[in-house]
Amino acid sequence: MAEGGVARAREAYERFAEAGEMALNAFEASMAQTFEGWRSVMGSSRETAHQLSESNGAGARRMREQWEAAGARLYNAFEDNASHTLAAMREIGHRMLVASDTNIRANLDFAERVAKAADAREVATLNVAFLQEQARRLTDQMVDLHQTTSRLAREAAARTETP
Repeated sequence: MAEGGVARAREAYERFAEAGEMALNAFEASMAQTFEGWRSVMGSSRETAHQLSESNGAGARRMREQWEAAGARLYNAFEDNASHTLAAMREIGHRMLVASDTNIRANLDFAERVAKAADAREVATLNVAFLQEQARRLTDQMVDLHQTTSRLAREAAARTETP
């Protein structure tokens, strides 16, 4: 009976993990569409400025060119920063998802072993081994997450220091 419950829990988790991955992919697709929308807005604004300057002579043309150049620099800087931020968030999120998936699967594996245990002594032995493994796993995951966030923070700081 306990083994059946563990199997159902594992199946439910698999569906949950698949839904989470689908949601993450949908978010990334949405962000890509947002950037594409911003690009088209910048293009239509540039076209409008171009049409206006054509009708008002050379001074307006120079002003339009300067405005376009400043707008392009601003947009490119914004897009660059946003893409770096999203990439960093994705990397951290991915590492967190992998860690939580690993931990959940380890718990489900442990539950299966406990369900098959012959007696209380075997359950106690399994519990001690699981807690030791889990402590090592959590420590490794925290070290990995700390190293990742530190590296991403250093990269972000280096980008802001570069003119």
